[in-house]
Amino acid sequence: MLKIAICDNDRKDSLKIETIVKDYLYIKSIPYRINIFWSGEELLGYHAKFDLIFLDIAMDGINGIQAGKKIRQKNRNVKIVYTTNYQQYCIQAMNNVHAFAYLEKPVSKEKAERQLDEIIRYIQEEKEKTEIVKFEIIEITKEGKLEYKIKNFEVKDIFYFEYFNRKIKIKLENEEYFFIDRMKDLAERIREYNFEACHQCFLVNLRHIKKIKGYEVYLNNNERLPVSQKRSADFRKKLNKFLQSCI
Repeated sequence: MLKIAICDNDRKDSLKIETIVKDYLYIKSIPYRINIFWSGEELLGYHAKFDLIFLDIAMDGINGIQAGKKIRQKNRNVKIVYTTNYQQYCIQAMNNVHAFAYLEKPVSKEKAERQLDEIIRYIQEEKEKTEIVKFEIIEITKEGKLEYKIKNFEVKDIFYFEYFNRKIKIKLENEEYFFIDRMKDLAERIREYNFEACHQCFLVNLRHIKKIKGYEVYLNNNERLPVSQKRSADFRKKLNKFLQSCI
């Protein structure tokens, strides 16, 4: 769940940001919780950690820059997006608080959604671990002989596995490797890394799926994989569950 705070003493501005964020997260099917605060003091008095804070700079009492400094001391990973009518404060906010971005008021839907795209991507990348899997791949020597060697792969670099000509192909962005195994055994081994069968011959890395259209999976390397009619409903449920768990 994405935990968000909006802190602005102008209720009209707060409501606009809240509406933009809610609409965006609803379309993306990302679970969230939003807390609204009307002052820096109120925000600092709330002790839960947030993933993202929309923070007005010019507030009475503790201003946004002062509040941001205190928040940053407790939570180094929070993404702070400043909102302001005064551009002259933006450099100070960036340098002193290391803000993620700033949005000029009145906040536009287009610019806010662009920042949300970046923030979601950063949060997802931070949550991903560098997971390694090993396979005994087959290589052909200069003499034309088959050679078997153990090779490490980062899970995030693998787009899919394909059963091909009695071997299994590992598909990376610009490379392919082959090893011998049964798809059933491989599926059990790598299920914990969010690979699922869209077809009896394919195990696809869910993090590399751009969309599903009809009975095809579109990957973010512009390849398409088939989705069998028999597996379609279950595969879509697993993909939706994975996408919601990313935040």
